[in-house]
Amino acid sequence: MSLKVAVRVRPFNKREIELHPSNSPRSIIQMNNNITTISGTDGQKPKDFAFDYSFWSHSQYVELEDGYLKPTSDKYADQ
Repeated sequence: MSLKVAVRVRPFNKREIELHPSNSPRSIIQMNNNITTISGTDGQKPKDFAFDYSFWSHSQYVELEDGYLKPTSDKYADQ
């Protein structure tokens, strides 16, 4: 039996946005195929992680009136 690991980066939720009222929160996550990079914070070097599947849902969409997040890029993965 083999184990597959997937990761998904979702959009910021309302609470996360409200925690930064003077400026919008900034994502420190980047994805390129199955490599997920967490950008360095506080002077730390970026760290790369490999997963079997990486799904990007943080941006590259438009929200329709009914609440559906419609992809504007092939990179975007909805649920």
